[in-house]
Amino acid sequence: MVQNSKTNFIKREVYPRLLDWLEEPEILALAGPRQSGKTTLLLKLKQELKGQKVIYVNFEDTAQLAAFTRSPRDFISLQLSKTKKTYFLFDEFQYVENAGKSLKLLYDEIPQAKFIITGSSSLKIRQIASYLVGRVIFFNLYPLSFAEFLRSQDIKLFSLWEKFNQSLKDHLLGKKITLPSLLFEEKLKYLLEEYLIYGGYPAVATSKIGKKQPRLTSLIETYIEKDIVKLLRVGNFLEFRNFASVISSQTANLLSYSSLSRDTRLSFREVKKFLAILEKTFVIRLLKPYFSNRISEIRKSPKVYFLDLGLRNALINDFREVDLRQDKGALVENFVLSNFTYRLETEKLNFWRTKQGAEVDFILNFQNEIVPIEVKYSKFTQPKLTRSTVGFIKNYHPQKAIVLTKDYVGLTKVQKTNVLFFPIYFV
Repeated sequence: MVQNSKTNFIKREVYPRLLDWLEEPEILALAGPRQSGKTTLLLKLKQELKGQKVIYVNFEDTAQLAAFTRSPRDFISLQLSKTKKTYFLFDEFQYVENAGKSLKLLYDEIPQAKFIITGSSSLKIRQIASYLVGRVIFFNLYPLSFAEFLRSQDIKLFSLWEKFNQSLKDHLLGKKITLPSLLFEEKLKYLLEEYLIYGGYPAVATSKIGKKQPRLTSLIETYIEKDIVKLLRVGNFLEFRNFASVISSQTANLLSYSSLSRDTRLSFREVKKFLAILEKTFVIRLLKPYFSNRISEIRKSPKVYFLDLGLRNALINDFREVDLRQDKGALVENFVLSNFTYRLETEKLNFWRTKQGAEVDFILNFQNEIVPIEVKYSKFTQPKLTRSTVGFIKNYHPQKAIVLTKDYVGLTKVQKTNVLFFPIYFV
């Protein structure tokens, strides 16, 4: 059975879900970007399984990789417990040749083995899983959410965040809420700014300020060297590095494939290829438009966001204070996108834009209801909606809407739509 561990580590939101599946027969596949904490999580699971037989293997170790590849069946059989289940924790499993086929045979032939695998590329993990239909449960591990970052910095402040975030959840659930009185907002805004600049990669987020930028630079070099050149075999890594930098400057904007092709001097095919690689290696997310009217609403061009703002800022080498930056609006909008993406219940997002230029930042599909979300990181003295959001409400009649502000809390009603104004740092 799973034991409680007293080790000090940043509690991740995905962790309880992993624990729920430890005693089940399915293979658990944990995908996420390099240095997002997958190895730490596996080692934490090893501690939780104290008293069980647990074998941890990192396939970046060439000796371990060669031994497993030579005979997967013998590799497993020689380490099986004779009396109880054996847990095999396979880190960076994407390096194994014919990984999916091998794992399917092992799963089918050795039921007393439990397999938990990780990988830095969703593309490779999904290819592996194509052999494992009905045998695998997927999880994603992203960089730290703002909530996880708060927990690592100040547990009391995190407890306050948790309480106020519940009000946001209750609004989405259609419950009556009591508007919170803001406390410690200056400390929250200070930590939010740090997160907007340096992001949530664990080794970066827990570093002193002076060491954050060098660690982000090193992360980019490792990502390009190991994931792009070695694993995905992209030949010209300088072209890829330049492409990633160009994309960084277009955060929260509509993508134009022709403009990208022109600016990077790449063919349309190469542009599509590089975008797919950035998406499959958890660097960007391409957000699709929401539409019901095929004539008046945009329905093709996606918007581009980064899953970690620190990585994005490192690519353009811009670590200035948020209020000094022209891209401040893009940063806070990207913050909302990434933190919603990290959570299973709020990852169904689109944006809305008409051909006349009306736009709502996000349309959240929450429990089969659409919720327009407007990001306005500015001072409010009273509830105020943009004409675009009012237009969306009049056209679609949602039951609820949200405006994310700098520090304003309030409620209003537009027609029959309940609109909540809430500080962005409680997302």
